[in-house]
Amino acid sequence: MVVLGINEGINSSVVVSENGHIRFALQEERVCRQKEFVGFPHQALNFTLKHLGLSAADIQAVCLSNLKSPGFSKEEFHANYQRNAEQTVEELTKKPGTWAKIKHTRLTPERKKPEKPDPTNLKVEGYLSDHGLGQRPLVRTHHHFNHAASAYFGLRQNPKDAHLVISLDGGGDDACAHVYVGEEGRLRLLAATPYGHSLGNLYSRVTHFMGMTPHEHEYKLMGLAAYAKRDYCQKWIDQFHQYLEVDELKFQCKLPVSTGQCAPFLARDFQRVRFDNLAGALQFFTEEMLVRWISGIVRQTGISRVVCAGGVFMNVKANQRLAALPEISFFDVFPSCGDETLPFGAVWAYQAERADDRGAGIQFESFCLGPKADFDLDLARRKYPELKLEKLADPDKTIAELIARGTVVARCRGEMEFGARALGNRTITADPSDLRIIPRINKMIKQRDFWMPFAPAMLLEDAPHYLQLPHSLPARISPFMMHTFDSTERREEYQAGVHAYDNTSRAQVVNPRSNAGFYQMIEHFKRLKGKGVVLNTSFNLHGLPIVMGACDAFEVLTLSDLTHLVLEDQLVTKQ
Repeated sequence: MVVLGINEGINSSVVVSENGHIRFALQEERVCRQKEFVGFPHQALNFTLKHLGLSAADIQAVCLSNLKSPGFSKEEFHANYQRNAEQTVEELTKKPGTWAKIKHTRLTPERKKPEKPDPTNLKVEGYLSDHGLGQRPLVRTHHHFNHAASAYFGLRQNPKDAHLVISLDGGGDDACAHVYVGEEGRLRLLAATPYGHSLGNLYSRVTHFMGMTPHEHEYKLMGLAAYAKRDYCQKWIDQFHQYLEVDELKFQCKLPVSTGQCAPFLARDFQRVRFDNLAGALQFFTEEMLVRWISGIVRQTGISRVVCAGGVFMNVKANQRLAALPEISFFDVFPSCGDETLPFGAVWAYQAERADDRGAGIQFESFCLGPKADFDLDLARRKYPELKLEKLADPDKTIAELIARGTVVARCRGEMEFGARALGNRTITADPSDLRIIPRINKMIKQRDFWMPFAPAMLLEDAPHYLQLPHSLPARISPFMMHTFDSTERREEYQAGVHAYDNTSRAQVVNPRSNAGFYQMIEHFKRLKGKGVVLNTSFNLHGLPIVMGACDAFEVLTLSDLTHLVLEDQLVTKQ
């Protein structure tokens, strides 16, 4: 059973699943080279069908990520933020019925059919016809159901055990949060927070208020927040509690407008607050809200196994707080859990519904689901004849030797990672023991904000030496960089991968099942230097998506100050 999953909205993507096994996954941004692309993934879909040799006849169904397809472009999306920022509190609150509208927002029935066909949905169906898929069965499921299904089928401990399955983001379809119980291959909805009462939307509005790009730079606020002291932030934390609160199993907006319209209130309340204190207050508030919400759900249901998805859970510092809660026995977050992963849940739920075992056979281990790095090598050779290529007998051993000598190396090997994180196959790596490597890499290529740390990648067996591990994480620990950890006293061995102020680390814990090649490279490095940890940052130019294949990799090598690239079994250098 081959099923195609498509996210046709923010950070659009394509997923192909065969009998519950993900064969291939690709984001539109990697093909069109526009970061955080919004819209239908035309190029990703074309590439996927051609790369896998699939025709319409091979595909049993097409699963879309929303009941109602988002009908806006990236430009329109950001224009909405700017329009709201230019309004005043008086303009918003003078609208008749504004308070009542947000206070009494209700969810529409999940499967209610609209009286008239939605024009945006019809447009997407037309796109599918253009790609030869118009006659395939089309399945639409709720945005938050798909988030939840990705977490449940991808992360559950045991299919027979009950899990709390939590979805939380800025908003999708008619909601910004859903709470489910997952058991025996089924998801039962417990509670839903209507759109407009969104913690994720509030975080994004503050991101925009601070002069950064919403839905892209929230991680910068999270990194900046570590420099703030709680005592200096308390007044502003209390102010955020006047915006949003937890009400039983839901969130409740306390403003007379939705959280998506709160920019004028931010300007009124936070205009002269120091930038680090504002970032700190928002992060402390976010963590408090999530702890209060999820702890309450655990107490009410008596279920201590918790799996999560949705954009808010890209906040790795909040995930660290949740993983440490004593009432949670098992905790995990689906990797790159923004809207790009909605199709994972959509295809898994479709296949589980039709399988005799209710999806018990669905297995998820690796996120390296894209094309191999050399799929376009011949074209890259022709486009960049000035680059020197040398075939290597043992590429990963060579990388380890180079970084052991202090060289910064781009590793572009194997199947491309899906999602927001570089997981070793489209990675810039170096020896993390010397802090001077950070300004070197920033000067070469990354141009990261000065307060932002890099991340380490370490062998599974060495993780307890470097990280303080919570009791609730699965045995594989953190293969997809969805958690931060307090570092141990051995942090000096990888200090370039530790936050300079709070000594936390957003570590990738590498095991042979999630990425065998990268694991072997770190093993080689350990034999040379005595420590099983390297630096890992994404292989891309600042502001652009992670590289896909040889053409992208050669371009970045040419335009940056990088000197060494290993692409599959080729050492690529500038002549």
